[in-house]
Amino acid sequence: MAWKELEHTGDLRLEIEAGTPEDLALECARAFYETSAGISIRGDDPEGEMQQILVASQEKDLAGLFAAWMNELLFFLEVGCGVFYPEIVRINGQTGSLEAWGRWSPSPKPGGRVKAVTYGGLEFDEGPPCRLRVTLDV
Repeated sequence: MAWKELEHTGDLRLEIEAGTPEDLALECARAFYETSAGISIRGDDPEGEMQQILVASQEKDLAGLFAAWMNELLFFLEVGCGVFYPEIVRINGQTGSLEAWGRWSPSPKPGGRVKAVTYGGLEFDEGPPCRLRVTLDV
């Protein structure tokens, strides 16, 4: 497992790591879905046409970009669009943008226990390995 739960008094704090920022974005998606809704996106990806999600961070920093990415996944899960299985990720640190290509699958249950991915206590270390510490409001 490339992520783990850290001790936190009231919310859910995660430490996620991977070899590259792009792989870290994939691990962020896995960690988010598994901790928020008990959904594993490892293994067989759904079939269908590849679609793109574009996320940008106003701060143009990678920590904020990863939080924005996870909040985007939360939004789609909450409004019923389903679960996004990312396959390819490209990150542009200069513009603070993330492009992800993947496929959609219906969510086995609506929503999850996470209300928001917070920016408080957000930490990013470019590594190696790349490491993100993030708090999820539950």
